[in-house]
This record gives sequence, structure tokens and C-alpha cells, in this order.
Amino acid sequence: GGKRVGKRARARASAAMDDSDILKIMIASDMHLGYAEKDPRRGEDSFNSFEELFVKANEHKVDMVLLAGDLFHDNKPSRRALQKCMETLRDHVLGPREVTIEVVSDQNANFHDKYRQVNFEDANYNVQLPVFAIHGNHDDPAGDGGLAALDLMSTANLVNYFGRAPDASAVKLYPILIQKGITKLALYGLGHIRDERLHRTLERKEVSVSRPSQHAESWFNLMAIHQNRHERGAGAEGKKGYVKESQLPSCMDIVVWGHEHKCEIASGLGNEVAGNHFVVIQPGSTVATSLVEGEAEPKHVGILEIRGNQFKFTPIKLETVRPFIIKDVVLQEYEQEYDFNDEPSLMGFLEEQVERALAELRERHPVTLTTAAAENRHKFPLVRLRVDYSGYSTCNPQRFGQRFVDRVANPSDILLFTRKAKKRAASAVETERLDGHYEGGEPDDARTQIQSLVAEFLQKGTKEQLRLLSEEELNMAVFEEYVGKENKSAIARAVEEKLTLTRQLLRSERASGFHATTDRKAKEAFIEDVLTKHAARGAAPAPAGPSAAPAGPC
Repeated sequence: GGKRVGKRARARASAAMDDSDILKIMIASDMHLGYAEKDPRRGEDSFNSFEELFVKANEHKVDMVLLAGDLFHDNKPSRRALQKCMETLRDHVLGPREVTIEVVSDQNANFHDKYRQVNFEDANYNVQLPVFAIHGNHDDPAGDGGLAALDLMSTANLVNYFGRAPDASAVKLYPILIQKGITKLALYGLGHIRDERLHRTLERKEVSVSRPSQHAESWFNLMAIHQNRHERGAGAEGKKGYVKESQLPSCMDIVVWGHEHKCEIASGLGNEVAGNHFVVIQPGSTVATSLVEGEAEPKHVGILEIRGNQFKFTPIKLETVRPFIIKDVVLQEYEQEYDFNDEPSLMGFLEEQVERALAELRERHPVTLTTAAAENRHKFPLVRLRVDYSGYSTCNPQRFGQRFVDRVANPSDILLFTRKAKKRAASAVETERLDGHYEGGEPDDARTQIQSLVAEFLQKGTKEQLRLLSEEELNMAVFEEYVGKENKSAIARAVEEKLTLTRQLLRSERASGFHATTDRKAKEAFIEDVLTKHAARGAAPAPAGPSAAPAGPC
């Protein structure tokens, strides 16, 4: 209702607020601890930015930190990554500063671990900076016991892990109710759920939102999620592989959106979402994990200050991020001056372009070498040259990179050769991918490219098309489970589950006609028909229950 009208005007007017009523929250996402940790030059980058985040949090005396997913880069972080994370948390989370916030909700509903208690209420620990975190797609629960790396941080009492949905087909959101003076915050969290699945759940209106039982309108509603915000992905599922702002509960005041690596808070808050009245904060990642446009922009965290129903947001630039520049070159624009069919001439031209990019970086980042890490970042920046070579041949990127092995952090992949896509109907995302201009939250990495190739190979109507397993199920088993989480039995289990389901469906359909014929093609057609009918029934929208939260009001 009325409290969300003109929030920005009130936020600006609230500069001189009483500190005892101001709830200050440091907001960040996608720390990707352990990314490239074996790289001799970039190995410390993720840890350095994580340390800076907490140094700044204590410098600004924030009341709490909110992390919106992907604390770790790997589903099974290395011992070194776990230890470095715990060192930083122990150094900054524990201490003598008094915690001035109070949790007044039912903590049994908020937390899922053995202790079910916010960490600063444990008398055995001296917590000065509470950290609340949801999991992302990189560090989500997996394997025996369905544990996430965040469960270890929670058991060590360094992080308050919340927002885990045990049933993705019927999501229930319970807020952590936090008070400081007159300020009341309802903190909602939803850890990563596979985008297609969450999209379906939201479309069916099977998300229920619990509200404070008394004076619900007096609470400021803040939600953290970790999902695709834009359409992307391989195959037919791409269109459903993201979450729309309009699908989220409109009773929220602010949504902190993790997973997208592009920082959109450098100039403050974004716009209110049309239809819904909440504002989206997209902090972006704290470390570049791919050489794409969105990662090349300055990286920030931010401080959200709330008093009653007023708020103010202040972006804070991270100083420990490795300089990164990305440039585009079209060879045809220089064909009068250079012979690009001659490889030495081509490599000489590209070397000039890299030199220009390095000179531009030196202008952008004046020398302030106070530490060995700062010297490393200044000496070895990240450089990406996207080369449109249409009409010409390429050179070897690794051999080219040897020219800059002592001057950049990524010598082997400075060059990305692209060419104009063949004319065909393509979505905006496909066009970006083909042109090498994909700016999504996560890199358009080898996995996505392989998924696209597999989808093309197995497309419907060809003799290689999938009949029992769907493309989505194959991608899930191979890329999410087997590759991403090192679950060695994932593919065999997916096939076995599908076979069991198909047998059950055939039995339930009382398929007497199936056994009567010996025609193999007729049997295959019958099975496909049964599976198609089952899929259609499963995708039918379910009626919303009395506690369900439709896309509109909560």
C-alpha cells in the first residue's frame, strides 16, 4: 500500500536520522571464493575482495551483512578456500562490538540446521557482525545429506544460512523478523532453485509468503534471491530459464538480486519495477569470473540504511578488483592498411591493439602500490580483445599470448575470435552468443556452448532426437550433477528413474494394445504419446491455495 509511494523522496529526506533507529546492512553477492585459486597471479583475487568487503563493513559499523548467493565458486570448495573464508569471517564477524539488532521471529521456521538459532544469541560466541546468507547455483546443497558449503559456515557459527526451500514445487517463504529501535525488517530469502523449475512454480502460483501476524504493514520487506534475471540458456528451456520481476511477491520493498555479475548499483538504486512497487538492487559479483562486458565495469558493494519505512542506499567501490578492459576490433575496417592474410602482419596489428588497451588501463588506474597484492593487480591486468575476423583466417591465441606473458594476467585468452552469424532467425540472446557479445550474469561458458551443440544435435525430428529423457533432464544430469557437483552416479540414476517412471505410466495406462503389437515403431510411438500426455498433465497450472502468493499482492 501507501507506504511504498514516494519512497525515494523520503529516503533523500532521511539523511539526518537517529542512529539508534537506523538499521545498516552491507549488501553483496557472488563472491566466488576459490575462483582460479591455482592461478599464480589471480589465485588470491576472490579472497582479497572478500576481505575488503568485511573491512569496509566494520569501518562503517554496519549492523549486519547480507550475502545473496555464490559465496563459493565450487560446489565442493577446496580445503584452502574453506579455510581462507573461515579466517576472514573469524577475523571480522567475531569481536567486542555490541550487536544492536534483535531477531523476534520463530527461528525454528527461519533456519534448518541442528541449532536453529541466530549466531549472536549463542552465549559461547562473541559475535559483533551478524552475516545472513543464501546459497547460489555454484554452492547449492548436493550429495549425501543434501549439504551446502554454507552448512559448514553455519555449524561453525560464522554465518546465518537461511532461505533454503526443501520443496521446489511448493515454496514457503518465512521472514526473519529483525528489529532495531523503531525499525522493523522482514528479511526473506530464497536460495537458488533451477530456473526452469522456479519459473514453473511461480507461474502456478505455488509460492506462499508468510507475513508478520501483527501490523504487517509496519514491516519493511527485503528479499534476497539468486536466479537468472534475463532470458538465456540452451535449447527450448531458455525462454523459461529465468525469473521475471513481475513473478515475485509485490509486497516486497526491495529485492536483492544475486547471480547476475554485472554491477548495477554504481550510481545508486535502480528504478521501481513496473507493476510491482519494489526496487531491485543488483550488486553484481566481487570478482570477475569471465571475460565479458558486464564483468569489466567497476565492482561495488553497498550499504542499505533503513529507518521505519524510509531507506537510503550508498554504493561503495571495491579497490581490490583486478583492472579489466575489453575492446572490439573489426579486421575489415583496417584491411586497406594491413595484410591480414599474412599471420605475422595480423599478429603485429593485434599486438598494437593490446598495447593501446594497456595504455588506456594505465590512465584509468594511477599507481598506488601500497601492498604486494596491489602491485600484482597493477602489473598484471585482465585484457580481452574481441576480434571480428569475417573474411580472414585467425592466429593461435595461445601463441599470441606469449608476447604478453609478463604483462597481463590472462595471456592465453586475450583474443576471442568472432565472426558475423549466418543469416537466420535468432533470438537476441542467440545473436549475442554468436557474435561473442554475451553480457549475461554468468559467462557464456563452455558448458552453455556444449549444451547448445547437444541441443542442436538432438533436435526433434532427427534420428538422434531424445525419446525417453528430455533435453532438460539430460542437461540436469550431465552438467548440473555430474560435471558441476561431481555426482558420479547422476547420469545412470537419471536414466533409471526415467525408465521406472515410464514402466509405471505404461502399467497405469493399462496398455493392452502396447503388448498386442510386435511393431517396434508402433510401440515407440505409443510410449512417446504416453510421455507427452504425462508431461502436459504435469505442466498444467495448479489452482492457488489459500496461503499462496500470486504474482500480485502477497
